[in-house]
Amino acid sequence: MSDTIIENWFLVSLEHENTIAAKVLWGIVVKDHKGRWQPGDYACTSKIVEFMGNGLYQTRNSLYECLGEGEKVTLMAESIFELRRGVSPEEYFVLKDLNERGFKAG
Repeated sequence: MSDTIIENWFLVSLEHENTIAAKVLWGIVVKDHKGRWQPGDYACTSKIVEFMGNGLYQTRNSLYECLGEGEKVTLMAESIFELRRGVSPEEYFVLKDLNERGFKAG
């Protein structure tokens, strides 16, 4: 049995110096058997150590089950700080684009 079930998920490849340094999952929690998150919370995992098939991903300490179709994205490694604060990969792309256009948050 998985530790955590997520939906609306992303498999995020974190790039550093043109190399994939790590992969993490970002998604919305459906159920967390370890009691770390409530349904509807976002979760950003630690580094994925193994893809086990059928939407199952293993980190060092947890097994994640991903429901439905996810998206694969590649972000710069430093984006992990935003992801861990709850910014989704989609939101990250929008914020990055606005920042590059000169818009600043007030």
